[in-house]
Amino acid sequence: MNQTAEAQTELQRLLRELRKGTRIISLSGVTSISAKSYVLTTLQNEVKKTFVVVTDSNNELEVFENDISFFNSQFTIHNSQLSILPSFEIDIYSSISPHAETLERRALALWNLTISQPSFLLISAKSLLTKILSPTETKNLGANLQRDKDFPPESLIEKLESCGYVREEPLKNVGEFSVRGGIIDVWSPDAENPVRIEFFGDTVDSIREFNAETQLSIQQLKEISLAPMREFSANSQDFKDWSFFAKERFADERFARNLKDRTQFAVEGESFAGWEFLISLVKPRTSSIFDYLQDCILVIDEPTNIEHHLGEFYENIARRFAETDERDEIGLEPRELFLSAEELREKLSKLQRLELRALGSSASKIDEEFAV
Repeated sequence: MNQTAEAQTELQRLLRELRKGTRIISLSGVTSISAKSYVLTTLQNEVKKTFVVVTDSNNELEVFENDISFFNSQFTIHNSQLSILPSFEIDIYSSISPHAETLERRALALWNLTISQPSFLLISAKSLLTKILSPTETKNLGANLQRDKDFPPESLIEKLESCGYVREEPLKNVGEFSVRGGIIDVWSPDAENPVRIEFFGDTVDSIREFNAETQLSIQQLKEISLAPMREFSANSQDFKDWSFFAKERFADERFARNLKDRTQFAVEGESFAGWEFLISLVKPRTSSIFDYLQDCILVIDEPTNIEHHLGEFYENIARRFAETDERDEIGLEPRELFLSAEELREKLSKLQRLELRALGSSASKIDEEFAV
């Protein structure tokens, strides 16, 4: 049997197992991400379920994205959608806010999941256990506007600011908005161009897509969806509320100095460095990515590596919280921000899994035949 025939035989075996509903399916001997991507796109285009590909860290996400997009382009009869949910690769007890690009990508991925299920969701392991808002709360972060329908401009401005948009006059980049009388320009992270929304009182009078450089209109729109720039909202009142509850939560005198570093801003309704990992004190995160997934297949890339990585993460996060407390600094407990190992195992057990392992020889022909 030649290499192509052996590879196709292995693919057919995987397809039979997936359709049969086998709980855990293993594929070993595929070492390159390009070969893995070929296998996954081939299978997904047959079973038509969302494939949730879990990687060890953010580093592999972009490689999978490029390769899966390449192979999916070969399946012209299937309209594929791909979302990426990176993890926060910073120390949550360091009083540092996440990078803006990470916030934007996470927010857009979660927002899109409330609208439709993609062909592929690429997610780093830590994002599996990160607690987030519920799908309903995430959907309400953005805004949907229709021509000739009411949407008070003041409410739109407040919503944009609370979900991460920045006011700039004039607007120049994604994630910015500007206000001139009854006109609001805004550039959603999922849009190629910004839109100009004109109001007549509280009524949306017109919506026009325009070129940010030339300011020339491109087309009239009947409606527009504006995605959030971050996965949680926080306005001035939220920070004031946080200041009140934080003083109660961290009432011990030993926290006074560190607490004041935050409350001096929060009491004025202003944000502070690292607030993203403290705001759930007043806006609890009770969901996880599992609440966003419907009919899906979980694909674990190198399960041994991921298990080791998450084991180290749980140990490190517990150690960092203890160190933070010992230094008389404030911080929320890991259980308030992440699923426990037991909770994660329980949720994983409910999903059909395809495990990809480099060690082994059963799929080596796929590596040789389809690596690009």
